[in-house]
Amino acid sequence: MQRSVFSWMVASVMIAAAPIVLAEEGSKTLPTLLIKGEVVSLDTNDPTAALLKVKDRYGFETPIYLSQETKIAKGDQAVNAADLAQGLAVEVEYTFDINTAKRHAVNVKVTSAEAPADVAAAAPMAPVAPPAEMPAAPAVDVGAVVAPEAAPADAPSA
Repeated sequence: MQRSVFSWMVASVMIAAAPIVLAEEGSKTLPTLLIKGEVVSLDTNDPTAALLKVKDRYGFETPIYLSQETKIAKGDQAVNAADLAQGLAVEVEYTFDINTAKRHAVNVKVTSAEAPADVAAAAPMAPVAPPAEMPAAPAVDVGAVVAPEAAPADAPSA
C-alpha cells in the first residue's frame, strides 16, 4: 500500500512539473545560421513574408523568408527588400524553425556594391578568330590500292 501511495505522489509531481519543462524547452532561442551567396529571386506575393532565394557557392538555392522584423542593410544604410536585385552578393543570418521546416531571416547584408546589369555586358567578349582551313586531302590513286597480305599457311599438325 505504501508503494502505491508513493508512486502516485511521484507521478503527480512529474505531471505537475511536465508543463514547466515543456515551457522551458519552447522558450529556447534558435541558433542563428549564416549563408553567403547571390540573390536568385525575391517573391513578394505573400504579404506576411517575402521569399528570398539565395544561391550558395555550390549552386544550391536556399529559400529564406523575410519578415517585417528582418534587418536589411547595404553597408551602414538600411534598405528595403525590394532593393535586393538578382545577382547581388549577400550574407543572410537566419534561423531554422523545425516545426515548419522554414528558414526565417534575421539579418540580410548586401556585400557587393551593385548587381551586374547583364552577364554578357559584364564580361567583355574576346575577338573570335576565323576557323583555320583544313588541309586538302591527298588524292587517292585507284590503281595503287594494295591487296591485303595473304593469311599464313596452315602449319602441319604433329
